[in-house]
Amino acid sequence: MRNLICDLSHEIIKPYVTKNDIMIDATMGNGFDTLFLASISKHVYAFDIQDQALNETKKLLDQSNVDNVTLILDSHENMFDYIKTFKGVFFNLGYLPKGDKSVTTKTDITLKTLNQILPRLEVNGFILYVIYPGHDEGFKESKALFDHIKTLDPQIYKTVRIDLPFQDHNPPYILWIHKQKSDQLM
Repeated sequence: MRNLICDLSHEIIKPYVTKNDIMIDATMGNGFDTLFLASISKHVYAFDIQDQALNETKKLLDQSNVDNVTLILDSHENMFDYIKTFKGVFFNLGYLPKGDKSVTTKTDITLKTLNQILPRLEVNGFILYVIYPGHDEGFKESKALFDHIKTLDPQIYKTVRIDLPFQDHNPPYILWIHKQKSDQLM
């Protein structure tokens, strides 16, 4: 079964990514976002902390004959140990589908990573989050991200939220942060 929010997240970034761009998949999961990003960009660096995620993603990429991806078994909080320049960062938060649901992205690490990305984001770069507030950690993560993003300078960052307002049980939603202009002092 397809996930409407995940499908929308892909459609949102298509016009903003070219075959010359480097992308980061901060949470590779089962590899579907990594595969999508590889199809529209020059190269993808994909991160996850679970062997299962790396193995499932590698299998999917091999089946699709995709070779413009570097899979990294590490937390997204360490992404800048591996890469310096990029166009955008894609997060699909929560837990690994068909995996251990007790292993989730964590609020403190997600906020720490956001704060590391923002000053490195180039003009017209972006961060896209697919957020799942339907489980305890996801709810905390959702609230913390929303509260933090509200504090960003709206002259520099434009933020869009896309959700399913008439659904029950805290459905997933998208937060898109697009950098409009430099935040460097002249």
